[in-house]
Amino acid sequence: MLFFISVDAGGSKCSAILFDENFKLLGRGLSGGVNASQGAKPEHVRKNVGECLSGLFKDFKPERIEICYTVFVGNDKILYEELTKIAHVKSYVRIGETEAGLYAGALVGEGLLALSGTGATIGYIQKDPPLTASVGGWGPILGDHGSGAWIGQKALRAVVAEHDGWGEPTALTGLIKKDWGLEQDWGMVNAVYQSEAPFRKAASVAPLVGKAARAGDSVALNILHEAGELMAMQASTLIKNNNLGERLPLVVCCGGAWKTHPTMFETFCDRLSENHPGIIIEKPWFEHVVAGAAYEVMKRGYGRDEGRRILIECFADYVIKW
Repeated sequence: MLFFISVDAGGSKCSAILFDENFKLLGRGLSGGVNASQGAKPEHVRKNVGECLSGLFKDFKPERIEICYTVFVGNDKILYEELTKIAHVKSYVRIGETEAGLYAGALVGEGLLALSGTGATIGYIQKDPPLTASVGGWGPILGDHGSGAWIGQKALRAVVAEHDGWGEPTALTGLIKKDWGLEQDWGMVNAVYQSEAPFRKAASVAPLVGKAARAGDSVALNILHEAGELMAMQASTLIKNNNLGERLPLVVCCGGAWKTHPTMFETFCDRLSENHPGIIIEKPWFEHVVAGAAYEVMKRGYGRDEGRRILIECFADYVIKW
């Protein structure tokens, strides 16, 4: 029996699954983020990787792993070092974020991926003629427009603006204070700047923005509308920069920020369709961590429908619903 691992590690989490050649799920691990651009320090990365692997092999630990598929935004040597302590890995296959999103999101090998998680990137892969391109991915200080960290920072700044008397009243103030256990608005200073990963802390506010938006908060809705606009602008820029107008790519949206509230995705679709009539935009099928299993399905020649059926049956907990 052959065994495989698929790892997805980025700004907010390190997630892994262990499965066999029949796609039977044998283990899973989940811990904190590993992306240095989001504030994760090397010691935190090693700690989070270790916790993830401990969970992964909690119930079953094969002596040999055929392939470890990795989507790792950061120093993946730490993963290899920690994994080597536990099992022999025959080979490692690193999958780029865009590839992973297309594999897990739609069981395709080419197209445009609009990734909005803790960070944000628009990536494109074309097989014939070969072409890869990207817009964004600059990290939370230089860019990541429309990401979870961007949404969180906009929300926190809106709370500050309300506190100082020049911003619009918003339900975000009470939601953040309650979620973070703060008595005073000023407590946000220590909560953010004393965090081991400040940008990840900011990104954790995104679900609260969604909660406020569902209650009709105009500040939250405006933030999410702008996030959708920015993601569409970046996607449209990539299409124009690479003269893709005559062969519009399939667009797959993935990443946790899209789940915040429908306003973001709807705005993205409206604006991108307005700029590029006829473009096809899809929500993703599976979480990024299923990319290794999705690649195995594709490699074995299963069609999209049959491959999707297999993955739904074997990795039901990783089916995306938003």
